[in-house]
Amino acid sequence: MIDIRLLRPLAKAIGARRETQRHLDCLTRQIAARAGRQATTVKVRSRARCRPNPRLYHREIVDRLAFERWVELDMIACRLAMQEQVIGAFQRRDREPVLHPAI
Repeated sequence: MIDIRLLRPLAKAIGARRETQRHLDCLTRQIAARAGRQATTVKVRSRARCRPNPRLYHREIVDRLAFERWVELDMIACRLAMQEQVIGAFQRRDREPVLHPAI
């Protein structure tokens, strides 16, 4: 029989990791969208001077924006790593046999 009290911390940890991953994905999408808007704006402004590779320029903008928000990205990445360790510890704990003392 599975003790439901033992599964709650694991479920909460998995839910927290999911929420943190969702936050990281949202932040990544925001950076990519902003870079796309900036690349389009710069491309329209500089019609006279053609850039050799627009994709490379878009990537440069993404890298610059990610660098501007590196503190937030790093914090989220560290939180994800910590949550992975917690989930791993809970899963290892659940796999180990429970030794009951002799009565």
